[in-house]
Amino acid sequence: MNISSFPRIAAFASAACLALALSSASRADDEKVIERDGTYTTSKGGSGKTSSTTTKANGTVTRQGTWTNAAGGTGTRQSQTNWNKSAGTATVNGSVTRPNGATTTWQGTKQRTAPGVIQGNGTITQANGKKDAYSSTDTKVAPGSWDRNTVITTASGKTIDRSVDTTVVDGKGTRMVTTTGPNGQTVTRDASFNQTTSTVPVSSPSN
Repeated sequence: MNISSFPRIAAFASAACLALALSSASRADDEKVIERDGTYTTSKGGSGKTSSTTTKANGTVTRQGTWTNAAGGTGTRQSQTNWNKSAGTATVNGSVTRPNGATTTWQGTKQRTAPGVIQGNGTITQANGKKDAYSSTDTKVAPGSWDRNTVITTASGKTIDRSVDTTVVDGKGTRMVTTTGPNGQTVTRDASFNQTTSTVPVSSPSN
């Protein structure tokens, strides 16, 4: 797998961090919506704009997003996490389609192992059909701050390490993604964004 493809699946990390934040952030009868708009740069000279909408309702967290690179190419990303609150477990699936039309998908499970800590495992399917395995740990470091560490084992047995640090304060957010390939090569993706949050009570049907 080309290490440069990993900044393109930032949604994989973003969705997990947002799921961690949202899974206990609102009441069961509320719908919570987070909207983000921002920009990014990479250590390989790339740059662009991003936008996303994340919604939580009744234990389901969905995310839809797009990014546009400096050349005008547009990619899309989507994910869904379904929580079983009583068990502290979830299933997750998602996909990213890059500007060249190649699509990467993933699916897996999560489990809350401690307050503010979620462990995940699953499979990433590349556009060429090859399957990689991943294991991850999401940690809420402080209010508005999350870390995610992921180890990806490729179909050929090579290991890729990814870390994502996200902080949001007063509607302003930053995210640093660091990906280190099997040969030690490191690629970074530095993003900043504005975030708005709204909560809509969901009324119970009347008899």
